[in-house]
Amino acid sequence: MYRLFLAALVLSLIFCATPGAVNTQALRVGVTGGFRRAFGVEMGSIVGDMSWAVIALAGLAVIWDNDAARIVLAVIGGAFLIYLAYQGFLDARRKEIAEVDAPKGHTDFVTGVIMSFANPFQIPFWIGIGGSSIAVIMSDPGLTDFVVFYFGYLVGAIIWGTAYSALIGYGKRYITPKLFRVLSVICALVLLYFALNLLYSTFLSG
Repeated sequence: MYRLFLAALVLSLIFCATPGAVNTQALRVGVTGGFRRAFGVEMGSIVGDMSWAVIALAGLAVIWDNDAARIVLAVIGGAFLIYLAYQGFLDARRKEIAEVDAPKGHTDFVTGVIMSFANPFQIPFWIGIGGSSIAVIMSDPGLTDFVVFYFGYLVGAIIWGTAYSALIGYGKRYITPKLFRVLSVICALVLLYFALNLLYSTFLSG
């Protein structure tokens, strides 16, 4: 069991540390709001990740085979990322550093949940990488094995989210107005890239 837990924890750290939309958004809000804002995004994304994990564990991967459901999720996710990118470009026009606002009507935590849950490609990750990782260690995995694996993933994700948010919060003091504008543009471009990539991948596979 401990091997399964450690494998899940390491996989989680690698997966969460990979540059992506969630880490980009955490950086975007964290450079002005500090640890609390970045941590909110990261923890929200974990809720989305684990929701997809439960869906996969419950055998509801039929969602992935449903073109309509996959397209709807991709459109929602892509549109939300484009909106965040637009906000990033607006931030870059500011002459002074001002705290980046969360999307209207949302908290940073909710933003993280939406960004993660509106990504239909979470399902193949949990079916493919997650399932194969368990099978490599356990020849005949049962429910307990899956729970241990997902708990290990959760612990790894929390460790990453906390460490990354703390790093952003610490680096916040070194952000100048000029650097803030540069980071805003970079984050906006990255978010836009992931939005277009999500939509392209979805419609291409369909």
